[in-house]
Amino acid sequence: MDKLEALLIGGYWPELMAVTLGLLIRAGFTVDVICNNTAFRRSSAIRDYVLVKKRDLLARTAAEKIKKDYSLVVIGDDATLGVILNSDLTHEQKLRLLPILSDKNFGHIFSKIGLSVALQENGISTPEYRVARNEGELAAGAETLGYPILVKLDSSAGGVGIFECLDKADVEDLRKTLKLYPVLVQRKVKGVEVSLEAFYRHGELVHFAYSIPEKSKYRFGPTSVRSYQQIASLEPQVSDELRRVGKALGSHGFTSVGCIHAEHDNKRYYFEADMRPNLWIDQPRYLGEDWAKIIQRHFAEGAAGRHTGSFDISYPNSVLIPHYLRLTWAELIFNRYGVWKYLPENFLYVLIHYRILTWARWAVRKVYGFFLPKKVRVFFKRIRLQISVRSSPRTREGQAHQPAESHGPRPSMARLEDRR
Repeated sequence: MDKLEALLIGGYWPELMAVTLGLLIRAGFTVDVICNNTAFRRSSAIRDYVLVKKRDLLARTAAEKIKKDYSLVVIGDDATLGVILNSDLTHEQKLRLLPILSDKNFGHIFSKIGLSVALQENGISTPEYRVARNEGELAAGAETLGYPILVKLDSSAGGVGIFECLDKADVEDLRKTLKLYPVLVQRKVKGVEVSLEAFYRHGELVHFAYSIPEKSKYRFGPTSVRSYQQIASLEPQVSDELRRVGKALGSHGFTSVGCIHAEHDNKRYYFEADMRPNLWIDQPRYLGEDWAKIIQRHFAEGAAGRHTGSFDISYPNSVLIPHYLRLTWAELIFNRYGVWKYLPENFLYVLIHYRILTWARWAVRKVYGFFLPKKVRVFFKRIRLQISVRSSPRTREGQAHQPAESHGPRPSMARLEDRR
């Protein structure tokens, strides 16, 4: 087997970046990282670390990096997917970076509307929907679908930008406050929500995990407790449907899929497919399904290395697993949901970096913003910029100072990414 080398890109969600990095290393990859977060700067586990704080430089840096032939490229968050998708890179460069097979698959990346269209066009069950480009179409779509409905911003993450409307009055209230269009108007299907984390290569399913969210941090938000089930105990239709989803989306890497197991007809209706890993990607190992071993075997054996889903009698069929990064302090201290047995070896390090320091930075920004209003900060920033331009060697030599052109993600994400 050739040496496994992976490129990990992201940093907007550092806790997810850390989980993915750990998984890749356990799977035997030598990992290079392009990141906008300094939390990984001193990690000895990374071979080559590139810090890129400016959005417009991230895609360009990644394009240079992929001139090297990596075994696997992983995007660590939705914001980075948006940055690369909306950059001025060529289609070929984007396809080498994004977890898809063809430029025909660009439409569903970080787009709820694009995903619904792709699923429907490929005959995969998805909740009935309408696309609303203005207030009038929002009202018309709601009336056509019937209530209850969900109204979703096209590009959003972490449950932000999802609104439930039970009747016409709710839609009227939403129309007064909703400013960003187009939106997806989707019929709400009653049933049990199911999360399916999958890994694909060339559109073929390699492995997946099956869990039912039991508790969320807030309504429509990230889950904090899940009930996992060994995939060998599932009906074969689940893996068959996931194979069809992967082909429909041209998946070539990690894909976090969501569906509703409906009450009215016992079918699964797919509504989510984030083209990235999620924070739960390493939890199935507590059920005997270690992603690191499965991915390593796949790269060593190819198609023969796909997970067969054989039942492991040394583990229970179903396990309730909390995520320590999603629980409250009280739940951690009092071992709620038996969380202590699911703490990683570097728990204290992770806790300090991704909860305590994050809170401290937030508090500093609040105090900074209170004592230095935005107008004052902008004034000092302009002064610093003028000083740096005047002292620049290029400027002194008579060359124009050209700011880099920005090719950031869709406007909505700029306001949402910090709320993940």
